[in-house]
Amino acid sequence: MSTNAFAFKGALRDMIRALPALAGYQVTWGYPTRSPERRWVFVGEVQWPDSQWATNRSREEVFEISVVVNAQISGATAEEVENELQVMAAGIEDGMKSNPSLGIHSVVSSDFVPKKVSSFPSDQVYEGQLESVVRVKARL
Repeated sequence: MSTNAFAFKGALRDMIRALPALAGYQVTWGYPTRSPERRWVFVGEVQWPDSQWATNRSREEVFEISVVVNAQISGATAEEVENELQVMAAGIEDGMKSNPSLGIHSVVSSDFVPKKVSSFPSDQVYEGQLESVVRVKARL
């Protein structure tokens, strides 16, 4: 299978790990292992909603990589947790804007697309999740 998705996924994970806004977050390829820290980011599922031949010798693929940010803050409110998630999302978005190809030369464009934010109380803390995708167009 020829794809740029896995190289981009690794570069995306590495970029998120290096972001100052996400210092202290566990950043993983896929779901964290057992007993994950309560502040984590996972770069997970890959989907290919579109692929088209650009010429008779090359093809353009579009793929999406899920990115989930989880934050748990003791003594916080839903608003405070969701504000924390917004700061984390802004960090990822800024990282994508500064280097949309993440060093993968065949990448034509990429975009960070937030999908859903939710928060809920959990044992004296508030926890929240931001679900998003990074949409990428690349040439093969």
